[in-house]
Amino acid sequence: MSTGTSVPTLPSDLQDLRATALEVLRGNDLGDVTRPSPTLYPHQWLWDSCFIAIGLRHVDPARAAAEVLSLLRGQWPNGMIPHVIFAEVDDFYHAGPQRWRCDRYVVTASGAQSTGITQPPMIAEAAVRVGEMLDPKARIDFYRALLPGLIRFHEFLHTERDPDDEGLVTLVHSWESGMDNTPPWMEATLPITPRRVKVLRRLGTAEALDALRRDAKEVPAEERLTSADLFTLYRVVRELRRSCYSFRNIRETEVPLVQDVAFNAILVRANDHLVEIAAEAGVKLPKRLTRSMRRCREAMEQLWSQSTYFSRDFRTGELLRHETVGGFLPLYAGVVPEERIDGLVKAMTSPRYWPRYGVASVPADDPAFLPRCYWQGPVWVNINWLLADGLERYGRLEAARELRANVLNLISSSGQMFEYYSPLDGTGAGSNSFSWTAALLLDLLARPDLPEIQAVAARAADRLGTTGVPGARRATDEDRPAAADAG
Repeated sequence: MSTGTSVPTLPSDLQDLRATALEVLRGNDLGDVTRPSPTLYPHQWLWDSCFIAIGLRHVDPARAAAEVLSLLRGQWPNGMIPHVIFAEVDDFYHAGPQRWRCDRYVVTASGAQSTGITQPPMIAEAAVRVGEMLDPKARIDFYRALLPGLIRFHEFLHTERDPDDEGLVTLVHSWESGMDNTPPWMEATLPITPRRVKVLRRLGTAEALDALRRDAKEVPAEERLTSADLFTLYRVVRELRRSCYSFRNIRETEVPLVQDVAFNAILVRANDHLVEIAAEAGVKLPKRLTRSMRRCREAMEQLWSQSTYFSRDFRTGELLRHETVGGFLPLYAGVVPEERIDGLVKAMTSPRYWPRYGVASVPADDPAFLPRCYWQGPVWVNINWLLADGLERYGRLEAARELRANVLNLISSSGQMFEYYSPLDGTGAGSNSFSWTAALLLDLLARPDLPEIQAVAARAADRLGTTGVPGARRATDEDRPAAADAG
């Protein structure tokens, strides 16, 4: 990874933090792709590579462009780009190729092995961001190399995953949402729980499954989804495999099918970027695709109810009425009517979602809230990036800077690039040396309004009565009732 671009002038503490971020990205660089972390996530993830490219563009734009283009090597004949493309490393990942066996059904563009599902379509966003750093000719060349595969990917989403032409894309696994164990997904998945897991739950001995997991070796099990939930998600993979990964077959099974609000919001924004990329490259988009893109934007309104946006059950049409951070991502999509924006911002910055640090993935007064457990409470840097971007485009600059200042305080306080952070005390959790945290920090530190963000961060630190949260994983969060009180 080159570091040939100019380095911004930063205070010494932020220079050190930037150097740590660069070290993380170098350590996770596999040559042509970047893994999310050294052990827990040793392969290439779709939306991870997109966020990574957004940060890498400030260091090495050509390498960032290559990161985005590398995703096409995993593309399926039907246009799907998988959520994981497996690297040529010793396989110790708990959901590796042997669990998916996709090579029995398809051959990817490069022959690489992959999973049989996709992930939030952040590719167009990353492409536009990287394109901003390239000279005009290099940008056009990059766009033209990317467009055939990118168009096929969007066509896959709008046809294969919207077979009834409702406008919204349907997901077949919680891993496709990127937010693996949020409450709406875990509730939707309950009916397909394996029999032995149900028995162990009934006996109160589900923790016996912990010994069979491979994903809790690097981080404490309490920072991951439960073993019962994990083995249920394995069951979903098995059903997808038996269905040959065809949506026509999958919809005839018991697999939960969800029109995920966050995924569809990201897709709406990606569609806008796709139009921009195609126009600059001089490529005409298929009429059917442009119609589907328009319908997707219009259909987001169907996910609104009273005060927030929810995901929806594909089969029943019923909203999955669990509040999560995903309900705010229509702000990123740009589909929120002006009269709703301030109410959503007020909810997002309230003590429920921002008890001390925010925005929490699940509100602190939710019975499922766990401040250090994956997508059941922690603050995620990539989600704050998406929300801040949407707020800025809506003209809510103060709220956007508060979000970015919060990210700066979270990362600065630990001095390390954690996967996620507790909204209660700011300590890091999950995998350390996490690539998208490092990359998005680089993006933040390169912003022209960084001095203003630093000023907001300093005021927030003073208000909290702290200049940092050292100790990271060694710290212990308050119990759940205290978390609710904090809200």
